[in-house]
Amino acid sequence: MSDYQRPDPRPWPPAPTAANDKQSSPWPDLPRAFPPQSRRTEPLAIASLACSFFISLLGVIFGHVALSRIRRSGDSGRGLAIAGLVIGYIGLTAGTLAVFLVVVLVPSGIITTAAGPWKAISPTPSLSRLTDQGPRPANMNANGGITFGVNGQVVSVPAGSVDARALPSPGAAAPAPLPPGIEAAPKGQPAKVVVYMDFMCPGCAQFHNSYRNTLDRLRDEGKITVEYRPIAILDSESTTRYSSRAAAAAACVANSQPAGYANFISELYAMQPERGSSGLSNQQLKAFASSVGADLAKCIDEGTFLAWARYSNRLALDSGIDSIPRAYVDGKQWGGGTTTGMDFVQFLQANLAARAGTGN
Repeated sequence: MSDYQRPDPRPWPPAPTAANDKQSSPWPDLPRAFPPQSRRTEPLAIASLACSFFISLLGVIFGHVALSRIRRSGDSGRGLAIAGLVIGYIGLTAGTLAVFLVVVLVPSGIITTAAGPWKAISPTPSLSRLTDQGPRPANMNANGGITFGVNGQVVSVPAGSVDARALPSPGAAAPAPLPPGIEAAPKGQPAKVVVYMDFMCPGCAQFHNSYRNTLDRLRDEGKITVEYRPIAILDSESTTRYSSRAAAAAACVANSQPAGYANFISELYAMQPERGSSGLSNQQLKAFASSVGADLAKCIDEGTFLAWARYSNRLALDSGIDSIPRAYVDGKQWGGGTTTGMDFVQFLQANLAARAGTGN
């Protein structure tokens, strides 16, 4: 008898049945030999958050690097990195604003760092409209000028007050009156020289630099007195009304340290800002005042004599002063008309000769 058996025609292994599907495995799942490994926190994420409070730029750099590493490794710390980025960017923005204040606003005189934290200062009225009423500095006369005699002696004038609303503007059809106080000095006294100037006017700086020595020499010889009248014709060409601010600062010097006035205006012209710019800052004006021996920080910062600067400018404009520099010798005008092209020293000497009766 043969041991051969016919192969089973059924497929092997047998197809699963519904009963087999429901039957649980006789072999239970074995527990894992080791617990699942926990994710580490990315160190740069921690560093980003810590640095963002002290060095914003490092906080931002570490934050971006940490996020990049977390995406590759799957480590935790994404929230810390994002917090570091946010705080870091806020710090960078605040730092940029602080640099802007230092570079732009401090030099313009709108912001000062003197005496502690940032604070707004009073020349802000000069950014809009100057007030009409205010004090007049000592040693500046009612016509807006300060007068020097022999050896630079200042003609003393008591302080007072001004009100630009009291000035009568000339009618449109009527000619402007002559500027007040330019008439010839009485016989036996030095001739009277009156100079109108604007501290932002390049021609005024040239006039001062060219003729100051001659004026000082003739003044010390007792032949003339020299009266300087600062005005603010070019205010509209400055973003901070520099002409008025500089005139008010000069008034502070005249009020407290009149002997240093001439040197102060020489400093202003030596460092004259470009026409149409914001001009020198209040910090610079105070530094120049200190160089002539006057501590005028409060007077300049508070714009004590800005109303006086407005008054003097209105008085000059209403008197027909429409161009600068403008000079008068015993009431006779230099600049324009028959004096066009004549050097001021020639004009001055001719008038002094006529005054002395020696002809031209």
